[in-house]
Amino acid sequence: MNGRKILTLSLPFNLLKEIQAVTKEENLSKSELFRRAVIDFIGRWKWERAQKTGKKAAREMRITEEDIEGIVHGFRKK
Repeated sequence: MNGRKILTLSLPFNLLKEIQAVTKEENLSKSELFRRAVIDFIGRWKWERAQKTGKKAAREMRITEEDIEGIVHGFRKK
């Protein structure tokens, strides 16, 4: 099946009604809606994780927000 896996979900009925309304209005299949939602969720999750890592590194290196512009400007000059 082209590297795909069929999943079964359990959803509250009111959420299913909203899903049906969105898929109808956007002319999407439920599968496409869920793919997009999962891709969006994972993207935001990765971004938040990167932010946490960056903030931790900045704290450890004692870099402040005021230092960032100078660091970026210096990096771009290279």
